[in-house]
Amino acid sequence: MNRNDRASKYLSEKEQQDVREEVSYQKRRRNVTQRSYMQDSLIRIQQNAQLTQSEKRIWESIQNVGQMLDNLLVRAPISGQLSTATDLQIGQLISKGTKIGQVDILDKFKVRVPIDELYLPRIVKGLEGYADLDGKEYKLIVDKVFPTVTNGRFEVDMLFAQTAPTDIRRGQTLRIRLELGKPEQAVLLPTGGFYQQTGGNWVFVVEANGERAVKRQIQLGRKNPTYYEVLDGLKPGEKVITSSYETFGDNEVLNLKENKQPQ
Repeated sequence: MNRNDRASKYLSEKEQQDVREEVSYQKRRRNVTQRSYMQDSLIRIQQNAQLTQSEKRIWESIQNVGQMLDNLLVRAPISGQLSTATDLQIGQLISKGTKIGQVDILDKFKVRVPIDELYLPRIVKGLEGYADLDGKEYKLIVDKVFPTVTNGRFEVDMLFAQTAPTDIRRGQTLRIRLELGKPEQAVLLPTGGFYQQTGGNWVFVVEANGERAVKRQIQLGRKNPTYYEVLDGLKPGEKVITSSYETFGDNEVLNLKENKQPQ
């Protein structure tokens, strides 16, 4: 007798049918439950992804708001001392790139030096100079030469060779000694109204006795607001009429015996 035969003795047909239906029901229930769990898992994965995206967007919005607030702050591009600033008003709109102040670099001052145009050919980058400040001597070096001449002067920028003085301020005046090499001997003629009529080609030279002034050809070179450099035609110590020659006409010789000697 097999096992099924033995079991059939103890279970009726109806009971067996009930058991088979119960087993079938539980299997279907299990399958439905599994599908439900799988769907719930997919939904939760999608929800988590959506929450992650929402969180990312929120943080981006917060950063954008922070950037907008940060843009309201004005930061200097360099470290230094604010020497000048525009008078700004609350709510004023300022375009990007607008200059609203000036910052001085306290350890990198440059000195703007005006120099007579007479020395323009001798001023080059790297030329050294010295300035005395509070009893101490500071070495400076020519960094940039601006050759444009205005009112008989051109300008150069000079930098301190070592550390700049700690108590120096923007706009402060320094007296600088430039080393141009060996001094040159030159005959100088004071500037005056004579140049308007002669173009610097000739002048009236006073004779030694002071009685006459004689017309003489000369050649001028460099100049500054005070003097002309005389290249030829005059000797040191000679006296020259430098005032206007407008009233002298075409005379070659001026008689000064009855007049005061010109200066």
